[in-house]
Amino acid sequence: MVAEMGSGPAQTQAGYAHAQIRKAIINGEFTSGDRLLQAELARQLNISVTPVREALSRLKEEGLIESVPHRGTTVAKLNIEQAEEIYAMRKLLEPILIRRNIDSIPDEDLARAARLIDKMKATDDLLKFTAINEDFHGITMGYDNSWTSRVVQQLAGIASPYVSFSLRLYPEQIEESHRAHEAILRAAADRDVERFIELEVAHLESTLVILRKLGDRV
Repeated sequence: MVAEMGSGPAQTQAGYAHAQIRKAIINGEFTSGDRLLQAELARQLNISVTPVREALSRLKEEGLIESVPHRGTTVAKLNIEQAEEIYAMRKLLEPILIRRNIDSIPDEDLARAARLIDKMKATDDLLKFTAINEDFHGITMGYDNSWTSRVVQQLAGIASPYVSFSLRLYPEQIEESHRAHEAILRAAADRDVERFIELEVAHLESTLVILRKLGDRV
């Protein structure tokens, strides 16, 4: 990971460091078990160690990194057991959020979600696709400040490396994802909550199917 940033407020630098390190994890530049050294990250990002430490603390809370005895801070290991647990929780919580919010999502937000589908179709950059994908689901599920929404967002963030990993090894899944997004958007626009939930759960399951195929390669 090589990036630079000029001087600025510590919080801005911490946010920048968080975004850059998170991107490196999601796009596979940092892989499971890799050590993350604060001084080295600070050098690469051209910032001080303090905002890097803050960024790593946030990433640890999000479940993307972990502290390992005798190794320090490392990228959290991906494994199928964790994926099954993460997606089981998503399948339980996302329908709750959808049921509560589907009728209150503004039409203009759904129009913006449609434009995000076009952007996903137009990019070959897997990292951009993953980021746009997160925005799309945030809109269609009506992310808010509720605890349900916060936990759903956290689980989606933790799942991002799994999504990126599965798409890198099974790029044909991207076309299926486009079709799923279009169907989800139609259900949201029709305020068809049962259809929306059915499609969303199937969309989550499609990633799990790939991860199960990969098995020990996850």
